[in-house]
Amino acid sequence: MKSYPSISRLFREFEAYVFDKLDGSNLRFEWHRKRGWCKYGTRHRLFDESDPVFGMAITQFHNEFATGLSDIFKSERYESAVAFCEFWGPNSFAGNHDSSDVKNLTLFDVSSHRTGLLGPREFLKLYGHMNIPKFLGKANWTRGFVERVYNGEVDGVTFEGVVGKAKESKHDLIMAKAKSRIWIDKVRSVHGAAAELIINS
Repeated sequence: MKSYPSISRLFREFEAYVFDKLDGSNLRFEWHRKRGWCKYGTRHRLFDESDPVFGMAITQFHNEFATGLSDIFKSERYESAVAFCEFWGPNSFAGNHDSSDVKNLTLFDVSSHRTGLLGPREFLKLYGHMNIPKFLGKANWTRGFVERVYNGEVDGVTFEGVVGKAKESKHDLIMAKAKSRIWIDKVRSVHGAAAELIINS
């Protein structure tokens, strides 16, 4: 089952489609034309309905996304695809979830067997009517822009930061992320020595 790629920490200037970065867990849902929705996973492992944290996300996904995504996948003539969603609640933080929260699923990427991860323009065209992260517009991804995100000066950022994406060719998908100072400070206050691994993940 295809995993979501790590976003490089190497800095690169580019014209970015900028999306709000939600603070939750990255879940993946695999679809095949003949078998339908058949596998479910976190970033690193598979799970099913019995999972105490993520099991509920399977029913939620089928209620909110499965039919609409299947229809698009069929119209785009995909043989297989993986939908990537953020699983989060009001008190989710740095991968931990409050069991009493009502959880949300937000679709943030799709990978097909033909194209790999979609570029942001195509993603917005095909899936922008669904529950996706807030699109904050296009921006020049410069060190100055990253600094503005860090200082909380970019409108529409909920808490953690932003993700910037661009696809310059079929095989050249650019992704970058910038995080806010208030989120980083909270990670350091809560997680101590382990904070830098979380901040840089």
